[in-house]
Amino acid sequence: MTEKKEKKMYRKLIIIVSIFLVSCDSNIYYIDYNSIDGSWHKDSLQTYNFELNLNEKSSFTSYVNLRINEDYMFNNIFLIVTLRDSLNIISADTLEYKLADSYGKFLGKKRINIVENSLLHKENISLDNNKQYFVSIEHAMRVINKVGGLELLEGVVDVGFKIEKAK
Repeated sequence: MTEKKEKKMYRKLIIIVSIFLVSCDSNIYYIDYNSIDGSWHKDSLQTYNFELNLNEKSSFTSYVNLRINEDYMFNNIFLIVTLRDSLNIISADTLEYKLADSYGKFLGKKRINIVENSLLHKENISLDNNKQYFVSIEHAMRVINKVGGLELLEGVVDVGFKIEKAK
């Protein structure tokens, strides 16, 4: 088996195990991942669509889930996250997240050679029942002394989005 096939099999196994573990948590109302395969192009929007089917109005917390490997060369990441419904943009934010400490050690949950971070997006947001929502996530990374964004962001394996009931 080639190394590329082994990596794809490994990623699929991680996603299956993650889904199994998440399915045990009743507070999660939506979660989905897009596979990046290690190199995220600056023009590649990661998109997610969801609808909440609840009996009562609730507050929610949203997260960007990010899986990176040892090829990721930064200690942070800048993301542009847009949340909208069918008519309006609810929020559009450029957010910075710290992914490594001052010594360069990655933060988050480490599993073999993948580090997973659940990055807070919004707290206590009110989302309506039976309404379609759309999320887009793009990276906004730059290299010092270079004009324009970084064309390819190496080391990103998966980008996900999660909605859970506020605690």
